[in-house]
Amino acid sequence: MIIVGADVGGTSSRVVVYHDDTERGRAEGPGSPMRLGEGTRLAAALADLARPLLMRGRTVRADALVVGAAGAGREGERAELQLALEQQRLAWRVIVTTDAELARAAAFGGAPGVLLIAGTGSIAVARDVRGQSRRVGGLGWRMGDQGSAYWIGARALEAVGAMHDGLGSVTHLAETLCTAAKVAGIAGLVQWSTTATSAQVAALGPAVLDCAGDGDQVAMHLRDAAVEALAQLAMAAGGGQLPIAMSGGLLAPGRPLRDRVAAALETTHRATVIHRAVDPCRGAPVLAREAMA
Repeated sequence: MIIVGADVGGTSSRVVVYHDDTERGRAEGPGSPMRLGEGTRLAAALADLARPLLMRGRTVRADALVVGAAGAGREGERAELQLALEQQRLAWRVIVTTDAELARAAAFGGAPGVLLIAGTGSIAVARDVRGQSRRVGGLGWRMGDQGSAYWIGARALEAVGAMHDGLGSVTHLAETLCTAAKVAGIAGLVQWSTTATSAQVAALGPAVLDCAGDGDQVAMHLRDAAVEALAQLAMAAGGGQLPIAMSGGLLAPGRPLRDRVAAALETTHRATVIHRAVDPCRGAPVLAREAMA
């Protein structure tokens, strides 16, 4: 069986072709959350990544296409994207879910567990021993995304503003954020912040964590707050009873928050952490088999 899996995040997309669970090709391109009215554009972008992979394997149409997309948790967005993907005729069966659910399936297959994801945004998704699903977080940058790159970047901007007004501690984050945003001085940063997108603010997150690694006290406080916020998401989703895996740009192997979050979960919260890396696209064969059983 030939299955195409696509992981569509807030900043990047990955498409993988599997033949009987063996990876046969992979491509990567820009990503963006699924929004109403964007289904045709997003489907076309995924088709541009998938078709060369299928042609390389001398396949016109896969047996199944499984797409996990940020923003596809609501019925309207999910239905629009599914229709647009079906019109691309990439596969005989199209399955659309969230990027979080795709990654959870990759982490645990059909087994129970909590997947904690932190990148541009943040969310914890779980399936318990009865097969029931639960999600905590993922409400977007205005109402949630605790501990995410956006959350860190936004609070770093606030800290710099407070320092500038004499209301907060002195911090090297001013220079760090100006460099990351490619602006000159606080005035330039203020002007930049008024029009910055959520993705642009999230792009400041890694620079803040680097500043924390250099010993800046304000940046260290933000890093520690992000670690605890992410641990709380995982525990609220069921981490007290279920094993926890981690994924996303801030929690991938070698990334600055992974070991700290794992330590907080294991030491402070007495949770069981699965340390292996998660490739979200590996969830495509799992979800395809479930849907086609």
